[in-house]
Amino acid sequence: MTDPLDRDLARLAQNIPPASLDDLERRVAMAIDAGASDAGGMSARGLVLAGGAALMLGVIGGGAAAGRIEAREPPVAVVALDAGLAPSTLLLGR
Repeated sequence: MTDPLDRDLARLAQNIPPASLDDLERRVAMAIDAGASDAGGMSARGLVLAGGAALMLGVIGGGAAAGRIEAREPPVAVVALDAGLAPSTLLLGR
């Protein structure tokens, strides 16, 4: 018994690719080069404008996020279960 996937792959391997695929990479590269030369480069003014817009979006987004976060001081507990440190580690500084 032949696996259907193996059968289909063998059938695809026997097919000859169409002639329209010949030299496809060169034609695509030529089309990309032609499009790049038509578009030109981005001007310095455009780069400055895009950079300024990105900077402003970052400042506004960062300010909005910082406004929602409250700075809270952690509670001070020398000997407690939620202190985060073992009591013996508090003596290391002495």
